[in-house]
Amino acid sequence: MNNFFCPECIAAEPTAKFALWAVLFIAATCYALYCAYRNFKKARLIEDMPTSLIRSASQGFIELIGLAKVKGEYLTGPLTASPCLWWNYCIEQYKSTGKSRNWVTIESGTSEQAFYIDDATGLCIVMPKGADLTARHAIMWQGRQRHPLGSAFEKQSASTLGRLLTAGIGLGKKYRYTERLIKENDPLYILGHFTSDSSGQRTLSVEKMAGDILRSWKQDFASLLTSYDQNSDGEMDIAEWASVQKAAKREALKQQRSQSAGSIEHLIARPEEAALPFIIGSEEQDTLSRRYRYRAIGFSLAFLLAGSGASWYLGARFITNL
Repeated sequence: MNNFFCPECIAAEPTAKFALWAVLFIAATCYALYCAYRNFKKARLIEDMPTSLIRSASQGFIELIGLAKVKGEYLTGPLTASPCLWWNYCIEQYKSTGKSRNWVTIESGTSEQAFYIDDATGLCIVMPKGADLTARHAIMWQGRQRHPLGSAFEKQSASTLGRLLTAGIGLGKKYRYTERLIKENDPLYILGHFTSDSSGQRTLSVEKMAGDILRSWKQDFASLLTSYDQNSDGEMDIAEWASVQKAAKREALKQQRSQSAGSIEHLIARPEEAALPFIIGSEEQDTLSRRYRYRAIGFSLAFLLAGSGASWYLGARFITNL
């Protein structure tokens, strides 16, 4: 491709090489057009979709606006150990090969644990898997070890002396860390598929709930022995353990009935229709819309550039050969 602006050179290229570059140009053009359309569509949906209230929302594709709330236990950011509801991290390594110098991703991850959105009319479970998600809290920094000091990974890795030797400037390779977080009470904007369940179908089975109860009871095994060790031998025999299991099942049934009799459970998740986007943003609605419009403009420019390149490349081949 060093002779891209030389029509005679393009006309003289082997057919296989020409076909490969032609396919790449056309594919880049089509991909840029698709991305421009998708981002413009997202911007228009954010601007035009009416906001629904959780309490009275219709089933299907809707827009919700509220605050992020914890569901269950808080998560911990893998790199900063900060409490959060959702995290995404990326670790890059700086690599230099000859004249080429760039950052290469060597590790990344995203949490999938559910959390709530609260719009003052009710709570709705948010299943973040598969979402195009932007977070308000983002931090990027550099270091000299694969996992930064204080991270969940670092606590399980090298010795303290080794970590201190590679923590600052000087020794070790060069790494760049990025972590994005959603924290409690962050503003949330969501476009997704909304469903409500008052039948208890999403309630855990009795067996699953009983298993969870048993695990929690076994953490205080001394109290368990006090309550169910009928022969006072300091051990739990088969009959006594059967009594514990029956008690756990009774407690599970009680909890399940309580959940079924409670308020309606709402959930928003990724739409089944591939054409519909799933967007979660912890930014203001206007900011999100503007972000997607900028992306659409960028991909539109890429479409024009790639399309012009494809037209020139194909024209240089065929017109020169006429």
